[in-house]
Amino acid sequence: MVQIIVNIIFLLVLTSIIILNIGNTTTVNLFFKEFQNISIVVVVFLSFILGVLYTFCYIVFWKIKKKFGGKRPKEKEGPKAPAEEAVPLQEGPPPPL
Repeated sequence: MVQIIVNIIFLLVLTSIIILNIGNTTTVNLFFKEFQNISIVVVVFLSFILGVLYTFCYIVFWKIKKKFGGKRPKEKEGPKAPAEEAVPLQEGPPPPL
C-alpha cells in the first residue's frame, strides 16, 4: 500500500515537472478573469481533475438521495372493501340530454 502511494506521488511530481516545461501556451477566460500564457497541458489536466471531482460529487449525492430520499412505502390502511376499488360499469348508453 505504501509503495502505491509513493509511486503516485512520484508520478505527480514527474508530471508537474513535464507540464511546467512545455512551451505551448494559451489564454484561459474564467468568467470575468483572464489568465494569459497558461500551458495547454495544464488546462487539459485541470479540466480532467475537475471532471473527475464533479462526477465523484454527482455519484455521491445520487447515492445519498437514493438511500434516504427514494420512494417511501405507503402506510398500510388495512384491506379495502371490493365496492370501493371497483369502478361501476354502465349497462347501457347514457340517457339523451
